[in-house]
This record gives sequence, C-alpha cells and structure tokens, in this order.
Amino acid sequence: MKMRREVPSACLLILSATLIAAPRIAAAEAGPSVGVFSIPVQDVSPKHEFVGRVEAVNAVNIRSRIEGFLEERLFDEGQVIKKDQDLFLIDKRSLQISLEDAKAALAGAQATLDDAQRRVARNQSLSSQTVSRATLEESQAALETGQANLLSAQARVAQAELNLSYTRIASPIGGRIGAAELSVGSFVSGSSTTLARVVEMDPIRVVFSVSDRSILDLRGAAGDVGKEKLASRYKPSLRFSNGRTYKEPGEIEFFGNEIDMATGTLAVRTLFPNPDALLIPGQFVTVVISEAENTLLPVVPSGAVQQDREGKFVLVVNEKNVVESRRIKVSRQIGGNWAVDEGLKGGERLIVEGLQNVSEGVIVNPADVSPTDSSVISLAPGASQSGSAQ
Repeated sequence: MKMRREVPSACLLILSATLIAAPRIAAAEAGPSVGVFSIPVQDVSPKHEFVGRVEAVNAVNIRSRIEGFLEERLFDEGQVIKKDQDLFLIDKRSLQISLEDAKAALAGAQATLDDAQRRVARNQSLSSQTVSRATLEESQAALETGQANLLSAQARVAQAELNLSYTRIASPIGGRIGAAELSVGSFVSGSSTTLARVVEMDPIRVVFSVSDRSILDLRGAAGDVGKEKLASRYKPSLRFSNGRTYKEPGEIEFFGNEIDMATGTLAVRTLFPNPDALLIPGQFVTVVISEAENTLLPVVPSGAVQQDREGKFVLVVNEKNVVESRRIKVSRQIGGNWAVDEGLKGGERLIVEGLQNVSEGVIVNPADVSPTDSSVISLAPGASQSGSAQ
C-alpha cells in the first residue's frame, strides 16, 4: 500500500504570497509610469496678421465708341476670355455707307488733283508770251488746293474705316467677363452704360494697411533696412474666412509712399498667383506676413516647463529610461507653448504626465502621449505669435 505525501500548509502559504508579490516587485523595479512626448521642431518665426481685400490687377469696363444697334453678343456671361477676343457686334450698314461715300470723295479729289497737275505742266511748257504769269500762278494754286483736298479726303476715308472697325468690340485684356448689361437690339453710343466688365484674375492683388508702428517694428527686426529689402525679407500668405490656408505663395509688390493722415496706416500691395480663381475681387482675407527664412526651434507645452531659483527646466527620459533635468532658455511663446532656444533638441522624450512622481535620476516606465491628448497642448504649426519669456 502506497503512502500519500502531504504538502505542508506552511509551504503553500509561502508560495501563494510569492506569486502575489511578484508583479508588485516587477512594477517597483520598472519605476513610476510617466507620459512622454516626442519634442517637435517647428517654424517659430514671428507672424503678423492683417485684414486684406482682394483686387484685380487690371479691370476694364467695355463700352462702345460709336452709335448703333447691338447686333450680336459673342460670349457667354461669366466665361474666361482672351485678350483681343471679340465680345459684341454693332450694326455696321450705315458706317459701311459712310466709308463708301468717303472713298468716292477721295476719288473725286484725286481726279481734281490730277487735272491741276496737268494744267500746271502744260502752262509751264508754254512760253511766257503765250501764257501770262497770272494764269501760271492760278494753275499752281489750283494744284496746291487739289493736294490739300486729297489729304482731307484720305483722312475722311481713314476715319470711316476706323469707325467701321469699332463695330467689332473686343476685350483689351484677358480675364473673366461678367454679365452683359444691354441686350441684343439695344441702341448704344459712347455715352451709353457699360456693356460688360472684364476682370483679370491671374495674377491677382491683395491690398492691406499697416500701422506706422508695425512698419517700424518690421524694419527694426530686419535691421532698419529700406523698403525694397524689407519686401524681400518677408513673405505674405493668405487665410480664408473659413480658416483654410491659400496654397499659392505671394510676394510684396508695393509699399505706399505716404502715411494716411486719417488712419495712420501705410498701404501695402501683395501679388498672388490665382490659377484656379479662388481669389475673387472684393473678397476679404487674412494676410499673414512672416519671415522669408524660417526659424526652426524645439517647441514644448508650457505645462511641462518648471521653474526654480535658477530658471526654467524640463524633465526628459533618456534611452535608458532614466529621468534627466534640462535647463532651457526660452524667448517666445507660441500659443500655449514655449519655443526653446537652448537646452533641447527635436525628438527627445519630454515628460508631460506624472511630473509630480519623478525626479532626476529616477528610472521610469515611459508611455507615449498623443498630441491630441487632453493633457497635452496641441502643437499646430503656423500658429506662432510674438511673446517674451518671463
């Protein structure tokens, strides 16, 4: 008969306690849990915003130069047209008759001149005994009168041809044409209302006003340079009323030469490509002026920055998961974040959660925190504004 061996109850108690305590020991060895954030590097160049208005570089009101009835409209309202494209036709029958009449007068003047030339030649060939001096002078005067009449007739023909050409009304610029103001069959003249309006869409201009103080600040930041160098130092961009950023880059085209006495501002014009006609004359946009050369610095949430008697510092986690203290220098704030001039570099792991549970030299258990987490301020690029360190 086999004897059953019984495990002492004390051994069971020791084994159970060991199994329960093992996770606690492992957690203690791993250190406290902290949330870390990979430090991004962003453009922290100061940006200045102004309210701008879109204007066409060129816009033309189409009018008639002659009197007549509109015979035909050669465009669709709202379409893009080319330079010298025909837009309207005016009834040309009366002008054609005027041209034929002018040509007939020209032929008569030419015939009269030819006769005068023959008379002068005949009188000059005869001796002075046959033709008197008075008769010779009269024929010479008739020749000169015929020449003058011919020039006048030629001018009338040229004017009649020009008037006839005005029956085809063309656009002097390319762009987008608006609605026709008069219908076919309407009588028009030089004093009539505008027939249509053509607006050049690409490129397009955005105009805004800058206070004299802002101009001084911009020039001071650029080293007190002239307006030409100032224009090359800064670049404009646009933001629509719905917050969307316009993708095409622009350039500063013009600085006004006088401060408006009523508003204390200086007019500034910028020029933007507009291939898709997203910018429409009369539209209001936000003009963002930033430096042409970007300043890239690490940016950290202000909640992760601590301060003591020696200044500001942050806690980072190194590759061995050990907490390190870093002294930092900051000079500007971007929203709720600090741009770090010295002390950090992009990609380092910054502690943003659990700061109260750690100190320098402690081994921690880091967990990545998303920028969209409620505890981390969003680091959206392009939202920078001027600030100063406290």
